[in-house]
Amino acid sequence: MGIMESRLIHGTVGFAIGDALGLPVKRQNAAELTAAPVTTMKGYGTFSQPAGTYSDETGLALAGLDALQHGFDEQALIKAYQAWFTAGKYAPYGKRSPDIWPSIETALKTGQSVAAAKEPGALIRILPFAFFAYQTFDTSLFQKAEGVKVLETFVHITNQDAENLVAAGIYMQIAVELLGTTPDLSSAIATGINKAGSYFGTTQPYQPIFEAFQAALADDKWPDGSATDPISLLARTLKALQSKPDYHDAVLQTVNQGGATDTTGALVGGLAGLTYGYTSLPHRWCLMLAEYAQIVDLCRQAENSGFFPKYD
Repeated sequence: MGIMESRLIHGTVGFAIGDALGLPVKRQNAAELTAAPVTTMKGYGTFSQPAGTYSDETGLALAGLDALQHGFDEQALIKAYQAWFTAGKYAPYGKRSPDIWPSIETALKTGQSVAAAKEPGALIRILPFAFFAYQTFDTSLFQKAEGVKVLETFVHITNQDAENLVAAGIYMQIAVELLGTTPDLSSAIATGINKAGSYFGTTQPYQPIFEAFQAALADDKWPDGSATDPISLLARTLKALQSKPDYHDAVLQTVNQGGATDTTGALVGGLAGLTYGYTSLPHRWCLMLAEYAQIVDLCRQAENSGFFPKYD
């Protein structure tokens, strides 16, 4: 298997690079970033971390990827997340970034997930699950009761709120469509929303949340850069992907809107990497990314597990 063919590597590395681009400017606003925009990978800033350092978004995604290569096991997922939280496993150079969403911290400290509709705790973990779901359910997870149950279990590890389930489910289905036969990003977004909507748009309490997402996506105005709820972050992600035709411009556009820049950078980067492939990822950013070789190795292990699509 070559790195050029591995969709899992493309999506995972794209996710991590977007995270690392956004981490140094997290919480800056659009005006500040207009004056001094992010144009390449840089370090320090908000959390005083070296260039290429990724945050909780990627650490949790890698933990999930590792656990899911052995099949879906809720306790194994929790154990992997705990290893990241307590020991820095999957973190850059074995040291977890101080950045963490409070709902995730609560869940990993207490063992009890909470409803946190203003935080994307499940949305940021969903990308590896999308690959697992495609291998297990093809593109039909929402047509199968078992598939919906597995998705709900995955989300509820850290987040009990309906907003995270809806946002994570839509993002997952778009990724799944890209892994299937959907020919382009625009079609994958439309088909993914429609398939997720066949469940969320007809089921309470998800229906009003799904309708709010549709309204946010259709609105000519971009979501407020300071918004941290999963629906706003998902709408912002898809708008960036729809407005820019390549990886480089899409991730930089969303990062330079400010706010939760590591989160939106990662979310845009994951789908853009999956869409445009390895050659779309700027080589210098790959070289600067912390733990790049280890991330690639973990992806290769997952592809050989039987629980992820294999590209050879």
